[in-house]
Amino acid sequence: MPELQNIKPRPHLLIVSNDVVDAKMAGPGMRYLELARVLSQDLDVTLAIPSETTLQVPNIKLVRYWDERPKSLQVLVENSDITLVSGYMVEKFAFLHQTQKRIVVDLYDPFILENLHYHLSKPLPAQESLNNRAVDVTNSLARLGDFFICGSDRQRDFWIGLLASNGRINPRNFAKDTSLRSLIDVVGIGFLNREPRPNPTLRGIHPGFPEDARIVLWGGGIWDWLDPLTLVKAWTGVIAEYPQARLVFLGTRHPNPQVPPHKMAEQVQVLAAEIGEKDRTIFFYEWIPYEEREALLCEADIGVTLHPPHIETRYSIRTRVLDYLWARLPVLVSEGDVTSEWVKEYGVGKAVPPLDVEAVRVAIAQILERPKSSWASAFEPLRDSLNWSQVVEPLRRYCLQPEYAPDRQIRKLVTPTVVKRGKLARVIEIWRTEGSRELLQRIGKKFRRRLSNSKSPKT
Repeated sequence: MPELQNIKPRPHLLIVSNDVVDAKMAGPGMRYLELARVLSQDLDVTLAIPSETTLQVPNIKLVRYWDERPKSLQVLVENSDITLVSGYMVEKFAFLHQTQKRIVVDLYDPFILENLHYHLSKPLPAQESLNNRAVDVTNSLARLGDFFICGSDRQRDFWIGLLASNGRINPRNFAKDTSLRSLIDVVGIGFLNREPRPNPTLRGIHPGFPEDARIVLWGGGIWDWLDPLTLVKAWTGVIAEYPQARLVFLGTRHPNPQVPPHKMAEQVQVLAAEIGEKDRTIFFYEWIPYEEREALLCEADIGVTLHPPHIETRYSIRTRVLDYLWARLPVLVSEGDVTSEWVKEYGVGKAVPPLDVEAVRVAIAQILERPKSSWASAFEPLRDSLNWSQVVEPLRRYCLQPEYAPDRQIRKLVTPTVVKRGKLARVIEIWRTEGSRELLQRIGKKFRRRLSNSKSPKT
């Protein structure tokens, strides 16, 4: 039919999540679900996930893949026009180095810095081995991508250094775009294009929350690189002034069962018990469903995230802080990351020096002495610039006209050689650097995963 001849098919984007996408999920899963939702307005989007899900999302195909069965992902990649990947996928799925498909690399999570803190309690040889592995993976990502996205302009400066060291800042890419925005641009975290939905569940309903409760919310995971301890140390001073204050932690354990417990989650619960406030004025939840978190965001009076001073902080972007801003929830945050600069610039809360117990106590009191509604107008300037539809624009623009990066147009000539280490060599390395106990635990996990997968329906 003549009227259909000029209709151009929509590009097919495959987003590969490295984390759970389900009713309960952490920041990475939330990010990829919202990216998929927004981009599905202009693209055919498939969201590949590493586990089963109960979600059904309009206009998005949710498809499972298995780490142990690379072809389960390879068939999805080869049937897409563009594939978005991140993190350790380049190590798990060697075929990504050979595919002729256009690759977007998501660098919003600087895991190479995160891991320095995450593995701090391990023996130094194990830390060095794990760091070397992270460096190798990060360099592989730099060589792989046709287009890169990251969480902020500050992150972009960091990642441009990575790209330069891997030869990606070169005459071919520079000639196309001297700003290099066509090589790497910012796609951070956004607000949903609607208001959060209130549904009171604590104040006057939960037996531990009186009608006049003032709720301080730690709205996400208690990770080892964060600092909930300073908040709990300040809490006795807070309740001395505000006896009706209640502190709620939403994430004592990651919703992905393959992520081991973080020691900080245990430490902060021990501290809360030591000061006599656990289950009295301080409450811990394992995790709540993604949609239900909106109720607590609406019900809370303050949203808190604190961190010690370390390098991960400078380049991070905290998903939970974006949740607070979306819900017009006054924010208490440690100084040092990009979101703390937003808090100070727009006057939507308080930014305090890291590890300062008294500053935390004073800041909570200053926020609680004002009605929550008095903060609302300060959030308005952020709502347009941080709307998901606006945030995602560089990625949408690339996907509508996808190209190979100029220095990767002849892909086979520049594809790095992938050296696969033998399984025995990897076993010896783990035993040498991390000990026999860690080796046995890993073997046990691998055996249980394979046993579970053998019972899963084949694809």
